[in-house]
Amino acid sequence: MKTLVQTILPRIALYKVLQTELPAEETFTHMRTYMMDWVAAEKHAFTAKMESVPGFYQIYSYCFLKIMRTSDLWESTQEHDKTHFSASITKCLWHTACQENGCPELCPLFCDVDDVTYGGLRKLGFSRTKTLGCGGDCCDFRFFKR
Repeated sequence: MKTLVQTILPRIALYKVLQTELPAEETFTHMRTYMMDWVAAEKHAFTAKMESVPGFYQIYSYCFLKIMRTSDLWESTQEHDKTHFSASITKCLWHTACQENGCPELCPLFCDVDDVTYGGLRKLGFSRTKTLGCGGDCCDFRFFKR
């Protein structure tokens, strides 16, 4: 509920308000700029700073997988070994919220934030080939040790 109220719904509300004032293409452009230049950039800077912690890969993989297993934000399966960890997410609160609030086109922006957050890190590689927000049957997060 906290993530929904503090993170997801305010961005959906902003999008909906912009839609009432601006053409659809301009609304989406403004939301994309906000999500990439502010939200994603801040998350990337934080994650990049965390890489300086000794044992970052082990700590991050442990925390990520524990959250995936215990949080009600997702339904997923996970895998891990010494060189990679992954999660296949089949239900996602961001996707559900966008669908239920009549703005499924907004969900890929939330997905794109992950690409920026994890892109270009020194110790942690990231790949994903599909997301629920872009029409996939799951979000296939894969992280690997660099």
